[in-house]
Formats: sequence, structure tokens, C-alpha cells
Amino acid sequence: MGRLRALLRSLDIQTKIILVLVAVIVPTFLIVTVIENKLTQPILEGEMLHLGTTTAESLATKIVSNRWLPRSRPAPRPGVTMPANIPPIEDEIMESLYRQPNIQRMDVYEKDDWGALRLVASNMEEEVGTVSTTVPLVEEVASEFHRDEDGMPYWEITVPIVKKGSKGRHAQHVLGVVHLIISTKTISRLTDAFWKITGAAAVVSVVILILVLTFFLRKAVANERLLRAAEHQNLQLSEQLHETQRELMNVEKLAVMGQLTANFAHEIGTPLNAIGGHLQLLREDEKDRSGKIPAGRAEERLEIIQGELLRIEKIVKGFLQTTAKPVSQHQLVDLNQLVNRALSIMRPRLERLGVEVTQQLDRAMGPLRVVPLDIEQILLNLMNNALDSIQSKRLKNDRARLELRVKSGVSRIAGEEWAEVALWDSGLGISKQDLKNVIKPFFTTKRPGEGTGLGLTICSQLAGKYGGVLDIDSKEGAWAEVKLRIPYRK
Repeated sequence: MGRLRALLRSLDIQTKIILVLVAVIVPTFLIVTVIENKLTQPILEGEMLHLGTTTAESLATKIVSNRWLPRSRPAPRPGVTMPANIPPIEDEIMESLYRQPNIQRMDVYEKDDWGALRLVASNMEEEVGTVSTTVPLVEEVASEFHRDEDGMPYWEITVPIVKKGSKGRHAQHVLGVVHLIISTKTISRLTDAFWKITGAAAVVSVVILILVLTFFLRKAVANERLLRAAEHQNLQLSEQLHETQRELMNVEKLAVMGQLTANFAHEIGTPLNAIGGHLQLLREDEKDRSGKIPAGRAEERLEIIQGELLRIEKIVKGFLQTTAKPVSQHQLVDLNQLVNRALSIMRPRLERLGVEVTQQLDRAMGPLRVVPLDIEQILLNLMNNALDSIQSKRLKNDRARLELRVKSGVSRIAGEEWAEVALWDSGLGISKQDLKNVIKPFFTTKRPGEGTGLGLTICSQLAGKYGGVLDIDSKEGAWAEVKLRIPYRK
């Protein structure tokens, strides 16, 4: 068994396929042939039975219609033979044998007054008038399948010779029988010939398939060689591609570092601007007539400055730890408090520009589980963008109404509750063409040196951390509105 497996493994694919085809096709032909023989032979034997029955019934009908048997004859004494046979019956028998060579024997028997069957005519050398002891008197067609001493099959058929009576449509009188033996040797010969034809067809089919497959397999082997050569060339190209990708990754790293640096500069600029504004206000407070700083206002501004310094420290730490896994700082926060805190941080700039602030906050909305610094960073960036737009509009039209509206609430979208903050400003707005690109990194509508194009990109990324989105709408030259939506999730 082990040697056979080793031999099979050593064969090439072409030889293996040929062996598989031979092992599949030849048994398949044999099985189909056996099934066909088993199905066809009974059908042919039944046709032979029908042929013999039809021939015997035709002869019986002619005997009755032509009155080849006498209607009555005197009852002979025991041991006395009947008159000679009737020539027309023998002629009909010989004609039937001529038409049907498969009929081996055909006898006509007449029923005498005692119910015995006496031979009237036969194709065999039998004495006419002898009483049959083997052929039964039947009232319906009877048939039996037998085999002779040599094993050859044949049908034995007995058909009654019936004369209809005059007392009723169904009354009949049996005058005798037609006995017939028909051989099915022809069927056996046909079956043997079919076996030979099928076997030859199987051999020819296998040879043709082997030749065709050999032709195509040679082409397949040639194509396989070409494929291997192409794969080898592909490997070389892949190595070159990987080398190029390594170089591109190094270039990409430099680009990412530049983007992170710009991001860092953008994020640290906002709190520095707020600190600068509050410091300027402190200097103005020092110039009061009394020459002293009011305790309440000074304490409030110093607290804001301290908070902004802490915020700068967190941003720097986050920049330096970009490769480390961030520590989870999620907590339940009141979104309205973050809005108020952002407005208080931006108050110096709001007062300096003379912007009218309108608040419509939903005090009944539930808390969000987020990192407060992220949401505060989004709100400050959005407010800075709104004030930049307002400031640009003021430079063009000093009589324009400067307004910032802040609204919070809860919306329900697709069966889910969302916390929402909307910031509306009366600035220059954004054109429809630019609305499609404002979220993209480094895209800005500001003049050179006034923006990095990262503010809305960072806001969108931070909102995406919580499954939130930014919706931006605007009318160029009139207004702009940004909605921050964050789903209520645990």
C-alpha cells in the first residue's frame, strides 16, 4: 500500500488526470449498460409476448370467421381418430411462421364433445386428431415464460378460439385453442450486441478524452511555466514596491509630524489668546481711578488664567503622549456648564468686538458621559471661528449687527436621543462650494497667516470619538450655523 502511494505521488498531473478519467468513465459505462439492460430486456420480452399473442388471436379470429372448424361433427367412438386436418389452417400457420421467424411452434386444437382437445393443424410433424395432454383448454389468453434445456428463453401462449352465442352479447362458446411457442433468442442476441457496442464506445470515449486532455494539458503545462515566470517577476516588482512604500512611509511620517506640529500650535494658540485678553483687561483694571484692583473681578480673572494654564499643560501632555494608550477620563458632565465656561473664557474678545450674545439653554437636558476637555475644546474652536467671521464682517461694514446665538437642547433622530449645541453667528458665512471642504485638513477660508485649516477637522474628530457629528449650514455674506450633536450613550 505504501509503495502504491509513493508511485501515485511520483506521477505527474497529466498521468493522474488520465488515470482518474479511466477509473471514472469505464465503471460509469458499465453501470449505465447494466441498468439499460435490466430496463430494456423486460420491455423487449413484453413486446415479443405481445407479438405472439397478436398472431395467435389473429389466427383464432380467422378460424371462426371462415368456419375452418365444423360447427358440429358426430361424436366418434373411443379410440377412433378424427378426419384429416383442414388445409386452410395449415396454410395460415405457415404464413404466420414466414412473417414471424421467432415463432418456433404453432398448433390448433379443437374441443370435442367430451371437452378434450384434439390436434387440427400444426407446423410440427404431429398426427392430426391426437388428444393433447399438455395444452390446457382456456377461456382467456394464457402465457408462461420458460427456458429450454439449452437455457434459451421462450414464451408459451394459449389463445382460445371463441364463437359468440346468439342468446346475449356476452355469451360465448369455446371451440378450441391456438397454442404458440415464440422464442426470445433474438433479444438475447440484441443484448449481447449492445454490450459489445457499449464496451467499444467506452474504449473509444476514453481514448478520445485522453487525446483531448493530453492536448490541453500540454498547453496548461506551458501556461503554468509562463505563470511561474510571471510570478517570479511579480515577486521582484513586489520587493521594489515594498522598498518604495518604506520610503513613502518615511515621507508620510514627516508629513504627520508636520500636521501634529500645526495641530499643537493651533490648539495652544486659543488658550494663549484668552490669557492675553484677560491680562490686558487686568492692566486696564489697574488704571482705575482708585488705583486698586477690585477684589472680586481680580480673583475671577486670575482663576480663569490659572484654568487656561492647566489646559495648556494637558494639551502639551497629550501631544507628547500621542503614541501611548490614552487614559480614560470619561465622566458625567453638564453640557450647559461647558457652554457657560467657554463663553466666560471668550468674554474678553466678545466685549472687545461688541458682540451681542443670546443664550437659549435647555436646563432640563441630562448629563453626557464624555471627557470635558474634548467638548470644551470643540466649543472654544467653534466660538473662535464664529468670532473670526464676525470680526471680518466688522472690518467690511462697521455698522453691521454683530450677534452670536448659543442654543442647547435634546433632539431625537432615528429613535435615538442626541444632546445638541448650536452656534449661530452673523458673520460673513461660507459659500456653498466651500461647505463641502471645510472639514478637510488644512482647508481654510481665512487669509494667509490667520488660520491653519485644522480647527473644524479637530472638532469633527473629537465629536467622532463619542459617535457625534458636526452639521454646518450657512448663507454667504449673512450667517453661519454649526450644530454639535452627541448621542446619549453609556
